[in-house]
Amino acid sequence: MKTTIKLVIAIAIVSLCSNNVSAQNIKLAHIDKEALIISMPEYEAAMESLHNIGQTLGAEIDEIRVELNRLIDEFQRVQESLQDLVRQSRLEEIQRRSEMLEQFQQRAQFSYQQEQENLMQPVIEKADKAIEAVAKEQGITYVINGNPQILLFKAVGTLDLLPAVKEHLGIRD
Repeated sequence: MKTTIKLVIAIAIVSLCSNNVSAQNIKLAHIDKEALIISMPEYEAAMESLHNIGQTLGAEIDEIRVELNRLIDEFQRVQESLQDLVRQSRLEEIQRRSEMLEQFQQRAQFSYQQEQENLMQPVIEKADKAIEAVAKEQGITYVINGNPQILLFKAVGTLDLLPAVKEHLGIRD
């Protein structure tokens, strides 16, 4: 949705500026920013770190869930023989552990998202700087994020910055 809005804004800017073409030389280019980021070695390192974080958090969640299931199984096995007070106490313990699991899952998800943002921010910034550097170098006025799945129209002969930016970053296909 954000990308579509940006695309519409970029097209509007181009349309507005087209009236003054004789006054300015507008040069457009497009780049699939997502493809660029995915091709960066920093992206792979960030994804590996995120995978490890996800594995660690998932293992902890599994451990808590196994313990909770053990308590539930034990309770179900002996509940008929328990006094009311003990039965109520064990039910409360099961409820408390269930809530603890739910809270931990929520905190783990938030923590994972924070880590994802922290790891990806430098990668995105590096991609943005490289795009800007190549665009300035080539005299580009506007660069549109031209993800092929989102770009509505691409005229023949428009400049695709992806190869030049990859070269600028030293990325080999």
